[in-house]
Amino acid sequence: MPEYLIDPDICFLNHGSFGACPREVLDEQHRFRTLLEREPVDFLDRTAPERLNQVRIRAAQFLGANAEDLVFVPNATSGINAVLTSFPPKAGSEVLTSNHRYDAVAHTLRRAVEFSGAKLIEAQVPFPLKDPQQIIAAFEAAITPQTSMMVIDHITSPTALIFPVDELITLARQHQIPILIDGAHAPGQVTVNLNKMRPDWWVGNLHKWVCAPKGVAVLWTAPLHQSQMRNTVTSHGMGKGYHEEFDWPGTFDPTAIMASVKAMDLHDEMGGLALRNAHHALVREGRELLANELNVALPHPDDPRLYGSMATLPCPIPRCDEQAIRDRLFHEYQIEVPVLRWGGESWFRISGFAGYNKPDDYQRLASAFKSLQSTH
Repeated sequence: MPEYLIDPDICFLNHGSFGACPREVLDEQHRFRTLLEREPVDFLDRTAPERLNQVRIRAAQFLGANAEDLVFVPNATSGINAVLTSFPPKAGSEVLTSNHRYDAVAHTLRRAVEFSGAKLIEAQVPFPLKDPQQIIAAFEAAITPQTSMMVIDHITSPTALIFPVDELITLARQHQIPILIDGAHAPGQVTVNLNKMRPDWWVGNLHKWVCAPKGVAVLWTAPLHQSQMRNTVTSHGMGKGYHEEFDWPGTFDPTAIMASVKAMDLHDEMGGLALRNAHHALVREGRELLANELNVALPHPDDPRLYGSMATLPCPIPRCDEQAIRDRLFHEYQIEVPVLRWGGESWFRISGFAGYNKPDDYQRLASAFKSLQSTH
């Protein structure tokens, strides 16, 4: 089992936010950093391009893609910004997302439509919900003749729902609408096969559930759009091709990208699909325990189509000061878990990572919530 550096005194139930990088991967990054500092010009100018290509080939294998369709970006938000910079919405058009979108993506979309004179529409996906079909129906109801792009989550951040991306891509194709998928949480949490999925764009982080060093994400672009893709940073690769646009955004530290090969290898060595199933089994047990202990209703059925390695539940302290509860859980009980406001209600989201989480972690959280209830 890889060695994770999570503080053993902390009950860490928030792998979903930033991941956790094992020592073996950090050692690999340190090796690359040492090479970089021994001869920066040789490393960055002569050898980095080929090293990045090798990582691209490995990432393509991991994500079921072709290497020529992939570029690296620091995070999913950067990739979404690059797509909207390259394909800005036109005045009078509508960009369709959902009420479950990540807040940073919402800000990006709002800025894009305000600048161009377009309109942002949010499909109202219910939560709690009973069936993935409700997600599809919400998007179908929100499409109009003015819809020029769909921006959907692969796995939502606040509600931890897996969206039925294959069906939503089919829906977009039926209406001839380009579709961008925010897959920030997808790699390492669900199986990703981009050559089968084939949206217009997809972006996903490797530093969350794949446990690469922080600041590694992959942007996949359909060949049809690659000649028009522009990085948000204009540098030496301008106009020279898809890879060139993104591979050199100016001086940066590419060692996190290079070390991500070790992270992908470890993920596969730990079982790949079996590891992802182990994450899900932890969260499945945890959400049942928490719902029973805290007497809260589960917001969706126990359906693996709807959730993976994360689950969101109603906060047992309704409409609380979420930040205050989160801080008390951390400072008084040494538990790291997100407590958030969504849809006017208070929720908390648990993660399950088989590398360091255990069933007792969820009992510890339940006990802490009960203690907070008695003093709130």
